Amino acid sequence: MKTFHLPDLGEGLPDGEITKWHVNVGDVIKIDDPLVSIETAKAVVEVPSPFSGKVAKLYGAEGDIIPTGSPLVDVEGDEKKDSGTVAGEIKVGNEVIAEKATSIGNRATGIKVLPAVRALAKKLNVDLNMVVPSGSDGTITAEDVKKASENLQSAGPLEPLKGVRRAMAMAMSQSHAEVVAVTIHDDVDITSWVKEKDFTVRVILAMIKACQKEPALNAWYDGQAMGRRLLSQVNIGLAMDSHDGLFVPVIKDAQEKNPQQLRSEIETLKEQVSSRTIAPKALQGASIVLSNYGKFAGRYANPIIVVPTVAILGVGALREQVLPINGKPEVRSVLPLSLSFDHRAVTGGEATRFLAVMMDALK
Repeated sequence: MKTFHLPDLGEGLPDGEITKWHVNVGDVIKIDDPLVSIETAKAVVEVPSPFSGKVAKLYGAEGDIIPTGSPLVDVEGDEKKDSGTVAGEIKVGNEVIAEKATSIGNRATGIKVLPAVRALAKKLNVDLNMVVPSGSDGTITAEDVKKASENLQSAGPLEPLKGVRRAMAMAMSQSHAEVVAVTIHDDVDITSWVKEKDFTVRVILAMIKACQKEPALNAWYDGQAMGRRLLSQVNIGLAMDSHDGLFVPVIKDAQEKNPQQLRSEIETLKEQVSSRTIAPKALQGASIVLSNYGKFAGRYANPIIVVPTVAILGVGALREQVLPINGKPEVRSVLPLSLSFDHRAVTGGEATRFLAVMMDALK
């Protein structure tokens, strides 16, 4: 009696769902006969038999979840060595072993890898998603993996992310996994007030007005409950860069504050972030986020939404541009805006109306 266990179907996936059995108890099978189709988080894989004999037992019914490494099927008869691969013709002795390349889960369509090369990557701690393939038809070779391993060694030791940077990485991963993000871009002519210089307060005032007109963007989204909470308070998170990582302190009830109060609170938050004295409570409760990356560089961006908020506004670098004014060319001061929104909670109409209200306020 030989028991075949569910092998790893790709990049450490923990389990798979039985979608279809291709054999029944009592069937006589041969090596490489299809046993079962397994659906993982990445694909449906047809698992072949690694040996011949009569099927004695099937572990699980269609629809069952089988953990990787758990028994899948018992077979009586010939007991060929289980190679542990999931695809390809596996023969023992002096015969040729022919393997079939499988795709990389997180890579673009067409990138493939052989089981033996996958095993080598695991041994050398090489992430296959970071390897450039040189084989035919986009196949990653053993030499590609070895080269990637050498590059890792020459790059120096791995620096684990800690504290603020670790929290940022986790927040960004959550956003990438959950949020259905869309970004729209536009420019606004701010020539009439550009000499006042306080762009941040002006933008915050425009955001407050837009939130009051289009409250769908001043909200929290609950992915598990598939619902949103529209908020009456406008709590604006300000993305602030620091040596230790990204902080997003929050101006609570911004709609109740005048320009002088907003500027004073911004300065206080900047000082607290710089000195690392900011309280955790001051980093919580944002209902919408502002990122003024343009003070460094960059015209447009794709700002990342911080869960559970549903929108973030990015402000790019101010520039001068020749525009037609009353039929004549004039040099104007133009501020680029990038608005990202979660399309699960916000419609395109709501987002564009929000941006239009902001632009009118900024003009």
